[in-house]
Amino acid sequence: MLHKKPFLYTALIFSVLIPHQRAAAQALAELAAQGTAAEIPQASEPYRLPPPTVDTASPRAIAALSDAELAAATPEQRLAMLKTLVAASRPAGSQEDPAQQQTEAAIHRLFETAPDAASFDSLYYHVRRLKLSGAVTNFKTIEKMASRHLAATTPGDWAGLEAYIDAVTGSHPDGLNGVDFLIDSRVLPAASAALDAARKSIHIEIYQLQADEIGWGLARKLAAKAAEGVQVRLIVDFYGSGVKKSEEIKKLLAFLNDSGAEARVRNSPRFTGSRDHRKVMVIDGSVGFTGGMNIGGHYQVDWHDQQTLLTGPIVARLQDSFLENWAEAGPAVKDAGEHYPRLLSVPGGVEARVVRHRGNEDRNIKAMYLRAFHTAQTSIRVAVPYFADPEIVDALSDAARRGVKVQITLPAANNKGIAMKCSRAFYPQMLKAGVEIYEYQGRMAHQKVAVLDGVWSSFGSSNLDSRSLKNNHELNVVVRDAGLAGYISRELFDADLQKSQRILNFKPTMMERLAGRLYPWL
Repeated sequence: MLHKKPFLYTALIFSVLIPHQRAAAQALAELAAQGTAAEIPQASEPYRLPPPTVDTASPRAIAALSDAELAAATPEQRLAMLKTLVAASRPAGSQEDPAQQQTEAAIHRLFETAPDAASFDSLYYHVRRLKLSGAVTNFKTIEKMASRHLAATTPGDWAGLEAYIDAVTGSHPDGLNGVDFLIDSRVLPAASAALDAARKSIHIEIYQLQADEIGWGLARKLAAKAAEGVQVRLIVDFYGSGVKKSEEIKKLLAFLNDSGAEARVRNSPRFTGSRDHRKVMVIDGSVGFTGGMNIGGHYQVDWHDQQTLLTGPIVARLQDSFLENWAEAGPAVKDAGEHYPRLLSVPGGVEARVVRHRGNEDRNIKAMYLRAFHTAQTSIRVAVPYFADPEIVDALSDAARRGVKVQITLPAANNKGIAMKCSRAFYPQMLKAGVEIYEYQGRMAHQKVAVLDGVWSSFGSSNLDSRSLKNNHELNVVVRDAGLAGYISRELFDADLQKSQRILNFKPTMMERLAGRLYPWL
């Protein structure tokens, strides 16, 4: 048989003779027993094991898998296995237990065998950090792996960032879309016109609805549309809208339900810290709004804020958010498919993604921002009201040290004094690194927007504090388009810097230093 397979056996002989090729020799020998040389995989397409057949609910079965089998598992299998292992692990006082040792070892091996950064982060950011750290004796080893993956980001690789975001967060590009970035007084007229034009359905998901003149004005408009036969559904967050304490908001919601609309309150267990902080409005399944703005006089009149009008295929992703949380607060919408009309790409529009995360279940938006800040080459501009996360601060500081021009704008007059004190506790670190810090004067600045390298933009509901990045349900839109990024830079950032005071030196007070230590709970 030797003369029939000369290439295979020649390769086998040489690989045995060369000490550093012993692994190759074994692989070739296995292939020799299976077939001809023509069946040897090419170097550009390395052989991969098929996904293992394993009971992902069994810690023992998972621990029995080899490293190669763990690496070959699908993302869904890997995450299911990690959740099973974390739930089963009990490190305290049981380190000498062989089963516990196997469980912890399997957790570490799942991370060590992740083929790339996206595979690693699909695990790391999809299990609660507190649970993961409590499931292993040496959590710092996993943290160091996460840091190495992040540090290996290629600056300027925006296509790579998009692939990473899709793999980690489950987002995907939604055709070409119309994006109208609205600031302050432009929001209310656009939203009112869209509501007036509604013919089939109005879906609103809002964190805070104020029962003031603007809130009641919306309620009366929604009641009128319901009387016309439009399906009107409104969901508010229990804590954000103060349903427990405000009799007026209860009256407003009762008025809507009595008028033929449906109004629900989304509650959550008191001590989870989870809130539905998203701001979404979808009209007839084809026009959407999202951003940082709630509904009431604060947001439409007194504060500096923004909302974005969206058309095109991306609106379906806003509809996903609404219907998901609507079902959490009561019975799901019947015939939900009726609320997904065919949405065509908008000529001249931009490719966009919706990135959303669920509080205490994943940290998609944090993963996205950290990777984006490491991808930036020339500039990072951030406007946010609540800012208090050490990893975000580190990422911005690292960017500034490698020569990126980093500008962050925060409100000088914050509606939450403790949050402002907490943010200021991080000023010295950022100033030392070269970050430019500005405090917007006058009105409360509430927008949550970022523009990087003049090409990549993010806007939506998520702040850069622990509550948004960890606890809340949040939703952001991300777009890679120089035209949109340039517009946002001119209309928002350039304009706001003219109304801001730059902080050149800062020494936190004792209260500010104390507040900085409280960042996980603010």
